[in-house]
Amino acid sequence: MSTNYKISNEGAGSDLLLTFEVDTTANKDFTPTDLDSNLTAAVMAASNKVGMGSAGDRIIGKVIKVSEELQSGTAVPALATVQVTGVARFLYSSTAPTVGQKVEADGTGKVRIASTSTDVPAGGTKHRGLVIAVSTTDTTVDVLLDA
Repeated sequence: MSTNYKISNEGAGSDLLLTFEVDTTANKDFTPTDLDSNLTAAVMAASNKVGMGSAGDRIIGKVIKVSEELQSGTAVPALATVQVTGVARFLYSSTAPTVGQKVEADGTGKVRIASTSTDVPAGGTKHRGLVIAVSTTDTTVDVLLDA
C-alpha cells in the first residue's frame, strides 16, 4: 500500500511549555548556539532553574527557546522556554537507545540510554522519557516526555 503520509512525531502533544532561569554553571547553560546544535536536553539545576546537568540526571524536557536578555554580567541567557510534555527529538550520545527504553541526560545537552539503577530516589524513578523512534542516521531519538 502506498501513501503520501509521513510519520512525524516531533513536537506532538507539546502544549505545556514552562519558563525557567538558565543555569550559569560553565558548560551547563543553554545558548542560542546550543539550540542550533540541538543540544537541548534540560535537567533541573535548582528551584525554577534548568541546565544541562550531569550524566545520569533526569531530563525535565527540551529547551526550545532562550531569551535575548542576558543574566547580569554574563553571556548566559536569562530565561529558557522548556517543552515538558509530548514528544521531543534529542540527539543521543554513545550507543543508540532502542524503542521502549528510557533515557537520561548525558550532561552535554544530549540524552543517553538510562543506566540501570538500584538507587531509585524517594518519589519515583530517576529516568524520564520513553523512546518511541530512533534514527541512527541522524543520531536522534523521539522521546515521549510523559512516560
